Amino acid sequence: MKRIEMGIKKVFILFFIGLFFSFSLGLGLQHHSFAATPRQTESTLAARPLDPKRDIEIGIHIENVYNLSLKDKTFNAEGWFWLKWPEAVQEIITKNKIPILEIVELVNQVETWDSNIQLDSNEPELQADGNRLQLVRFSAKFYDDAQDLKRFPFETLELPITVETRPTIFSMADQAISLYPKLGTRGVLGQYAGLNGFELQGSSLTKSIYAYNTNFGESNGEKGGEFSRVDYTVNYATEFWPSFYQYIMPWLAVMAMLILAPNLEGKFTELRLAIPSTALLTLVFLQLGTSSDLPKLSYITFIDQLYLFGYIASIVLFALFVWGSNLYETAPAEQQQTVMLKINRIDLIYQISVIAGSGLIAVSASL
Repeated sequence: MKRIEMGIKKVFILFFIGLFFSFSLGLGLQHHSFAATPRQTESTLAARPLDPKRDIEIGIHIENVYNLSLKDKTFNAEGWFWLKWPEAVQEIITKNKIPILEIVELVNQVETWDSNIQLDSNEPELQADGNRLQLVRFSAKFYDDAQDLKRFPFETLELPITVETRPTIFSMADQAISLYPKLGTRGVLGQYAGLNGFELQGSSLTKSIYAYNTNFGESNGEKGGEFSRVDYTVNYATEFWPSFYQYIMPWLAVMAMLILAPNLEGKFTELRLAIPSTALLTLVFLQLGTSSDLPKLSYITFIDQLYLFGYIASIVLFALFVWGSNLYETAPAEQQQTVMLKINRIDLIYQISVIAGSGLIAVSASL
């Protein structure tokens, strides 16, 4: 009998170690997928207009990124952007009396009352090549509608700053003014572009023609609602260990208690029944604390999968203990030893299943 019990304990220990390594492997693979070197990329740009003399060259320097709120999908950023345009564009600006600050707009800017966008100089600087250069200082809050939190708390973030031509006369149906982004050799990110808890991965840009489903009241045809747009995106990846300790370790601690609980002797009926119910309540409160950092989502995140599995494991363990207690108490005295061996086998199957399921979820997160 003792040999059987020792064998069960050895198997349990081996599988518990397997859980640890499976979980570490899955999260390690996931972390490895984040470990890209800082990059600066330029996507395939949309076709430029037939008249390149109507290009507005644009550049940006994002000095500071802060106040990230995953729940509100917002962040703050500060820096400069500059516009350089030729004489042909200046003639349109002068003729239509377009203020310099209204040549472009920050599309995903929110709470304009709390922003500061101002010209660095009162008039554009006339360059030796005949182009005009205007530097603009900005400090504003931006909205990030493209968050993907399916792997939370090990997510990647792409925080965009979107610049678009604004006067309707600049639409593709009228003067067809196009933004032409230019990347400097030193990149677009300043020394304060990092975020606590995240690893700065670099930046990227995309140029496109955005088509609104309206022409803003103008009778200028189908392309009256199409404008040139440039998206500057700052890329981040979660710092692995801080997120692991904050979000995963509490869940692992509760799951360890669920896995160890079947090792209690059957005579401790009240204690055995108390463990899964206590674990279930603990998991509920832990998940409520985790979800408070997130917006309402239409999909299940990685951490949600872990807690859902924990709920199932707690309920199954409670049912298993109830079944085992009833079976043992109603068995004749001469059969109680055989019944206990049967209960121990079922307990072992439960432990193996929970360990394997946890490892499977961890590994699947890296796929």
